[in-house]
Amino acid sequence: MQTIPRQKITEAWDRLCEMEEEEVNSVVKEFMEEQPALGIYLFSSMEDLEGGPESTPLIDLVILAWQVMRSTADRPLKSVSPEDIENAEEANTSSLEDLEEASEAEWENSVRDLVENYNQRELMGFGLEVLMSDHEENPELAPDSVGMEMMWLKTVIDCLDKNS
Repeated sequence: MQTIPRQKITEAWDRLCEMEEEEVNSVVKEFMEEQPALGIYLFSSMEDLEGGPESTPLIDLVILAWQVMRSTADRPLKSVSPEDIENAEEANTSSLEDLEEASEAEWENSVRDLVENYNQRELMGFGLEVLMSDHEENPELAPDSVGMEMMWLKTVIDCLDKNS
């Protein structure tokens, strides 16, 4: 799938934020019907978050990713399987483990390469901005859960991107 441009992402986010609760519920229901494995993954991952799923915009970001990727794809998105999720999560975990073992200079270069070469970098960057919006003044005070949420979001994006 092509890299989704930032303008398309922000326009879709604005539409999502303007939806009435009934419309949001309808979109979430459609997502769950179309991507049940991703829905289960997302909600089961978020169970242990302090404040629960209501405390984070992650669900909204996943819906955003699904909507913009679905509208950008040249064919309908395939339903993501539990195996797809497991493979994406393992790859992401392995990348993190490699980063932990790297020197500071290697870490910076690896992260830069990862970001520059990531197909959906605009979508991930937007997600990071939204997740960090409450911590702009003191990002070092952001809870560890933000890192986990980024991993969950990246896993979902990777799966959708692969199945487009």
